[in-house]
Amino acid sequence: MYLDFKYYQTEYGGEVFESEEAFQRYARKAERRVDASTYGKLSFAFPAAEKDAAAVKDCICELAEFLYRVNQLQAAASDSVGVVKQADGTVKGKVVTSVTSGSESQGYSAGGGIATIESDAAKDRKVFDMAVYSIIRDGLSDVPDANGVNLLYAGTYPVR
Repeated sequence: MYLDFKYYQTEYGGEVFESEEAFQRYARKAERRVDASTYGKLSFAFPAAEKDAAAVKDCICELAEFLYRVNQLQAAASDSVGVVKQADGTVKGKVVTSVTSGSESQGYSAGGGIATIESDAAKDRKVFDMAVYSIIRDGLSDVPDANGVNLLYAGTYPVR
């Protein structure tokens, strides 16, 4: 791994992940996506300059948090979506908006709410892929590897 939980907490200032295990799981997923977008350059030419190495680590932290939030939204959506059978036998789609345990009250919504990039990405794979690449592009644009080659350069690697 390119970074550890201590870096995430102290240097990046992350607060989304409460456990090291959860962080490691999503950081590995983020690293795989960054590796794919950088054509594997990090495995053999991780940036030597401290600021460039920090840019890579920060990008992975941001992406890990994004992946986690999208996953949480997808999990919540699958728990709250279903159908409600009406008294007349018809069935309608539902989204649970509230649940009360005392006298068993439930609220449903037909949609609405505030849209975020995470909520849009949780619903649409194309939006998800674009958001992931946007995070990587914003975090790694003009960041060179140890040989001075831009990490996002897609051409033939000039140095090896």
